[in-house]
Amino acid sequence: MTDTSIEIKFVSEVISDIAISLIMNGANTSRTLKNTQRIAGALGYEADLFFSLSGVVLSVRDKKTHVMHTIVRAIPHIGVNFEIVSEISILSWRVIHEQMDVNAVNEQFNSIKKINHYPKPAIWFFVGLAGASLCRILNGSWIEFFITFLATVFGILSRQFLTQKKFNIFIIFTIASFTAVSVVNIFRLITGLDLKSAFAASVLFLIPGVPLINSFIDILEGYVTQGIARGIHGSMLIFVIAMGLFLSLFLFGYGFN
Repeated sequence: MTDTSIEIKFVSEVISDIAISLIMNGANTSRTLKNTQRIAGALGYEADLFFSLSGVVLSVRDKKTHVMHTIVRAIPHIGVNFEIVSEISILSWRVIHEQMDVNAVNEQFNSIKKINHYPKPAIWFFVGLAGASLCRILNGSWIEFFITFLATVFGILSRQFLTQKKFNIFIIFTIASFTAVSVVNIFRLITGLDLKSAFAASVLFLIPGVPLINSFIDILEGYVTQGIARGIHGSMLIFVIAMGLFLSLFLFGYGFN
């Protein structure tokens, strides 16, 4: 195997890793293409990329020797971390301005991948507070505010636990929705109050806003296949959220008497 073949395979690995990280952390199709092609161009290569929700197909061609290498990679899961997306975008410009080689790009990218999410207690508190605030916007009482806060926190806890256990994402969303609504149902039975606003607000933390927004942007920018895939994925998540909500209401007998 020649040095050129070894190098182009390494470049393909690095660029595909970057593309997967962008997709996994909430970047839309246009941004993913621009960043990966900018980095490839600065390294002396041309990159063509096609991806769906589950995988990436990347072809890299050396501008001088015209040697081409194609790689297919799976996308483990979809999440949201805009700090990683932003840092990769900054890196793509640094590759041009600082004339970095592929080893330097890989080193910088590996340090970006180590960026952590916010601490879990902070996520529990602020997402719970956001859900409770939405309950107040929906004319909920202060008691419902408190109940929604707890319901959201328990929903997040169940979602994080099942995610760590690598459950299917649709099962995770169903159980998280069921857990949050069940907390509200338990308080309804204890207090005897009608907690309509709490029921509505307790599952809002699960709404897949980023996939749906990216779906809309992708379709507007002409990436119809990716946009439809993201849209169907987001719609399925909303369906299973509703299924978890319905199941809890049915088991606790709310609205079925």
